[in-house]
Amino acid sequence: MAEMSAWFNHAPLLVIWPTLALGFLAALAVGFVGKWFIMRRRKTAPEAEMGDEAAGFILSSALALLGLLIAFTFSMAAERFEARRHLMMEQANAIGTTYLRFQLFDEPDRTRLSDLLIAYAEARQTFFGARADSTRIERADAHTGDVETQMWNVLSAAIRAHPAATSNPSILQTTNDMFDLAASDRVAREVHVPVTIIRALTIYALIAALLLGQNLASLRDRHLIGAGALLVLVALAMALILDLDRPATGSITVSTVAFDRATGAIKTMETAHIHAASTRP
Repeated sequence: MAEMSAWFNHAPLLVIWPTLALGFLAALAVGFVGKWFIMRRRKTAPEAEMGDEAAGFILSSALALLGLLIAFTFSMAAERFEARRHLMMEQANAIGTTYLRFQLFDEPDRTRLSDLLIAYAEARQTFFGARADSTRIERADAHTGDVETQMWNVLSAAIRAHPAATSNPSILQTTNDMFDLAASDRVAREVHVPVTIIRALTIYALIAALLLGQNLASLRDRHLIGAGALLVLVALAMALILDLDRPATGSITVSTVAFDRATGAIKTMETAHIHAASTRP
């Protein structure tokens, strides 16, 4: 079971999809051949088997429940993807707001905090670009923590120097929110659809494929190609669920364009501010 869990979490999706499809098709073939063999041994006419409506109801119920389970699991993966996308937007907004509020400080605190914020944004970009490289992730995460500590120390000293400033609470709040969003993003990237659900869904799909094969044997292999195509699509749906659930290695990932754009805007504003200060008489 542990090996299966590791396979679902780390195997390439282009390997998982064909493997699942072949497994489901194999179950379909086993069900078909097994039922055909039993009918030959019993010398049962296929027409007699076709008259068993109960088998059709059981198969319909099994396939309906399989569709429900796939929809439920897909919804879980989509919700996690949407949460990661929302966190990315929130982080982009937070660094922009924090930078603007840092401009309320006098020099040299303004420049120190602005430089640290740019370093913080670059550390976050490095974290996003690390994808599934655990070494780069840990290094970027540690660097982010160091920059956060430096920024908080400078911010605390600046606020203690001007304790009566009315902007202090809002600056502290937005800075704290920025740090919290980074921590939440790290957790969101580590939370996945439970492998137990994926494993149970796979086993259920195999059983449904087996029942489908048995039913097709009674129908003299009519719709066999259609049934095979259906199982390939089931495998594709499960691969899509796993794709959505992989924030770093999947083909469907959260775009960092908003964060990159916010970081670029901050650097542009800081460059303009430095240029204006240097040309000021």
